[in-house]
Amino acid sequence: MTVQKKPNPVLFAIGSTFVQIRNRFVHRLKVSGDKVHGPALILANHTSNEDYMFVSATCWPRGISFLVTYHFFTFRFLGKILKMFRCIPKLQFATDLDAIKKMKYILEKENGIVYMAPEGTVYANGKLGYISPATAKLIKYFKVPVYASKIQGAGLGNAKWSAHLHRDFVSIDTHLLFTAEQTKSLKPDTILKKTIEALTYNEFDYQKQNNIHIKGTDLAEGFETMFYKCPVCDSEFTLKTYGNTVECTKCGAKAHLGSDFRFRWSTKKRYFNNYIQWYDWQYSRIKKEWEKPDFSMQAEVDYAIDKPGINNYVKVGHGTMTLDHNGWTYNGTFEGKEIEEHDDLAQVFLATLKKGIHFELPYRFGHCRAFYPSNGLESMKWHLISRAISERD
Repeated sequence: MTVQKKPNPVLFAIGSTFVQIRNRFVHRLKVSGDKVHGPALILANHTSNEDYMFVSATCWPRGISFLVTYHFFTFRFLGKILKMFRCIPKLQFATDLDAIKKMKYILEKENGIVYMAPEGTVYANGKLGYISPATAKLIKYFKVPVYASKIQGAGLGNAKWSAHLHRDFVSIDTHLLFTAEQTKSLKPDTILKKTIEALTYNEFDYQKQNNIHIKGTDLAEGFETMFYKCPVCDSEFTLKTYGNTVECTKCGAKAHLGSDFRFRWSTKKRYFNNYIQWYDWQYSRIKKEWEKPDFSMQAEVDYAIDKPGINNYVKVGHGTMTLDHNGWTYNGTFEGKEIEEHDDLAQVFLATLKKGIHFELPYRFGHCRAFYPSNGLESMKWHLISRAISERD
């Protein structure tokens, strides 16, 4: 049997105390709802890279077993810290039976609390992303109480594109979603529907309701790493940012990002009020591109893999990545040898990304894989097309 101990209570209490101080003074976190006790599974929407801090407040000072992307366990120091806090490594967007066994052990044998974000990644669109039906099957398999923690506000001051962290106003509301008995009796479709309803949020509804304003003179910096298409001239990868301004270098259109995170346009026409609308427009355009039978996307890339003890991916090859209706195909070198590496569409649920740098395909061939386009800004487009493919009917 797979053994996974729950966090050391003393170590976790010390660590989470520092986290709670940060929650209070940086994020001004407001916690409401039910206090979580084990055994239990916590589901939360994934709004930022600091969500684990907010979730830890739902049962502080009790420990939580966090699911963490396996790649981070290969880092020299971060990997040791994750192991020290007994986090559970999980292969991203791939079936990971070992991770499931460890989660089950924590819940059944340790009466512990396990946290997972069913979206699997931060979509950076200010609202709930796609949740796989497999989540409902997992809930039924564990047969323990399930809590829903809705996080709001982190997509403003801690926006995924931002190169800077701003003092913000974050809230997390937690409530019991399913009893252990309900996880057994309810149908998977019902469980999935109720889970989506419980975690659905909109950062701009939250901002308006609470009159939240984020102070900063650099709110827009980094925006071009996640938003690559100009709504005025329809050009791609021509946006640049400085301070609180987004500008197209081709047509000259400008949008100023205010403290309420609404855009003020220099053009007569007002294109998007907020970044949710910009994201949805980009996504709708890429979905239409994918629907064309002759769709093909190609880029010159560096191929990189993870190696234990190194705090990043290591580049081991160079070649061309092609995506069409036959799948993903890399042609190029790998550690000095010429290879062709192909992934069927069914094998790749989502290509995650590091903003403005690379996109990642799921763990395969014994390693995590990252591809660095010659123009790093293209990474977001590769990510969005993979989402369109994954969510197709």
